[in-house]
Amino acid sequence: MEAATATPAPPGILHPQAVAFVGEARQIERRAGFMFGVTGITLVAAMGVLGLLMRFTQADDTGLSPAWFYRLMTLHGVGMITGVLLVMMGALWYVLHPVVPLRPGRMYASYTLVVGGAVAVLVATLVGGFGAGWTFLPPLPFFPVGQWPVWSESLFLVGNLLVGTGFFVYCLDVLEQTTTASGGLSRALGWQYLFGREPEAPAPQVIAATVVAIDGLLSMTAGSAIVLGLLGRTYDSGVGIDALVAKNLVYFFGHSIANLVIYLAAGAIYVMLPRYAGRPYEATKVFVAGWTASLVFIATAFSHHLYMDFVQPMWAQVGSLVASYFALLPVAVITIYSMTMLVWGSRYRWTLASTLFYVGLAGWAIGGVGAVIDSLIPINFRFHNTVWVVAHFHTYLMMTVVLWALAFVAHLLERETDRTSSPTLRSATIGLLLVGGYGLTGTWFVAGALGVPRRYAVQPAGTVDYSKVGAIFALLFALGFLACIVQLAPLARTAWARRHTTSTGESPGLAAGHAVAPAGADPRVDERPPGRAGAPLGTAAHLGFAVAFMVVAIVAFFPGIVDASETSTRYHHLDHAGQFLFGVVVGLLLGSFAAVSRLLGDHPAWGLTAVIVAPATMMLLMVPRVYEPLESNDVQHALFHLAMAAFGLVTGLGATRLTPLGGRFTAFLAVAMTLMFAAAMTGGAS
Repeated sequence: MEAATATPAPPGILHPQAVAFVGEARQIERRAGFMFGVTGITLVAAMGVLGLLMRFTQADDTGLSPAWFYRLMTLHGVGMITGVLLVMMGALWYVLHPVVPLRPGRMYASYTLVVGGAVAVLVATLVGGFGAGWTFLPPLPFFPVGQWPVWSESLFLVGNLLVGTGFFVYCLDVLEQTTTASGGLSRALGWQYLFGREPEAPAPQVIAATVVAIDGLLSMTAGSAIVLGLLGRTYDSGVGIDALVAKNLVYFFGHSIANLVIYLAAGAIYVMLPRYAGRPYEATKVFVAGWTASLVFIATAFSHHLYMDFVQPMWAQVGSLVASYFALLPVAVITIYSMTMLVWGSRYRWTLASTLFYVGLAGWAIGGVGAVIDSLIPINFRFHNTVWVVAHFHTYLMMTVVLWALAFVAHLLERETDRTSSPTLRSATIGLLLVGGYGLTGTWFVAGALGVPRRYAVQPAGTVDYSKVGAIFALLFALGFLACIVQLAPLARTAWARRHTTSTGESPGLAAGHAVAPAGADPRVDERPPGRAGAPLGTAAHLGFAVAFMVVAIVAFFPGIVDASETSTRYHHLDHAGQFLFGVVVGLLLGSFAAVSRLLGDHPAWGLTAVIVAPATMMLLMVPRVYEPLESNDVQHALFHLAMAAFGLVTGLGATRLTPLGGRFTAFLAVAMTLMFAAAMTGGAS
């Protein structure tokens, strides 16, 4: 349940009974919400225009060339995911900050990185002409047949890296602060409550945010490993790539971030939808168990995109099938069913925001069923790479995430102004969105069942009419989106005017129709978040294990890897990863000693920068063009290997500036990234 530490707000547009559990949003929460929300909605609108143009192109109505179609398709894919990601990052931050002291500095850093990445992708596609698709599967980016220059593919990869890094920073702060505030990871996930060791569970948004953060860190690490490897290929054609490993890493990154967008949104609606129902949403044991299951399912369902890769290990295919199928159960039982039951009989307060929240639940259910159908191997054999896939993910992205993105911005404005739009205009808008959205996805479902392929600029003979009908429905959805923006515009003007009035001295709470929080109420959210509660290796047992690990690694494993590295590029990279691992453990050991820790000081920003930049730099140097010329000189060769360990040392020291859990997890992920890099990068050009 949302903390109610401030004086409750009067009912206004919320349910009258919501005053019992809804507190006044603070300035930093409103700022984050509007900053992420407005930027994300703007990006979504721009990418929606591109999507509409693509659909009309497939209907043979625009004369757009295939080269430009694939540019727009690439930009649309990355840009739309980035847009909704921004909105939902802001939404979860907005509802999580009142109960968990998140760091505003990291919030701003993540925003800057994600927006910077979006700009880079925009330039790479529209100016540079990059059009290899959002999946950037090798070797296609490196064979442009004159369609784009090397700088374009490099900038596109850098853009994806920035988006992933921004989300990594966001997830790390969430994980560190939820676990610190809750007293440990098991408490933040609700496991202590699940097994009867504690009487109450954490707030629902805390559990959801912790799950999202863990899976987000894992998937962004995989994405960074393959993107850095592909960047190395842009300036060294001698870099070889294992196609199957690369595809696994790309889809682990891409599928997970697309999935996590909706789980971010779920964490936010646990707080916002109950405000209109007048019933607080409580975490139950079923809720905790379901989100724990989702922690596993989100990270393992991605490989249902690889069923056609016959060399994929059978255990991975079976595991993906099971995870994809059962992932629907926690979603359906926990979020969709429980939210619907929360509304049932509650005298739900229908506003623009609350209506969008409610109808968005259907999109998740319908799109999820479409995804589960496609994840069954016999059916996937027929539907793979048809527009059925486009249908299912557009259903839950357009008809859930985009609607919830609009709902979040509407909720912010409704609370600022204590007003909503007229029922007539609201009903017409919802009608356009539903008819247009489900009409568009419906044409894709039908065409996909008939085998119409996806990602084709020119549609197969006899199938253009599906594109024409879909384009008409897409236009209706666009009109509904525009109508929604038109309704939000006067609310935004009113909110801006009232904010300006408050800056001249009038009470901000009264000006916005809300109660004023008394002086000194809940000051903790504006204080500096809790610092490190200790070093990652904080006990004698931890230190002893680290020393023993280094000794065993040096004596038992490294000699064999060093010998193998002379005959295999992959083992050569593994040798470098081993040197990096050695440096990381040494850094963790040194930074965990009290004297060294005092010398390094309390600098979490430096620590976060180190754990991101040091391993990334190390992998960019881990290409044949850099290290092969050094092999003829023993001194230079030794210095290069020493540099690999030095990058690990910096990473380990940086990790000790984070919280104990954050330090251990980021050190583990940094090493894991180098190992994934070694697995994906082979010898010889590809």
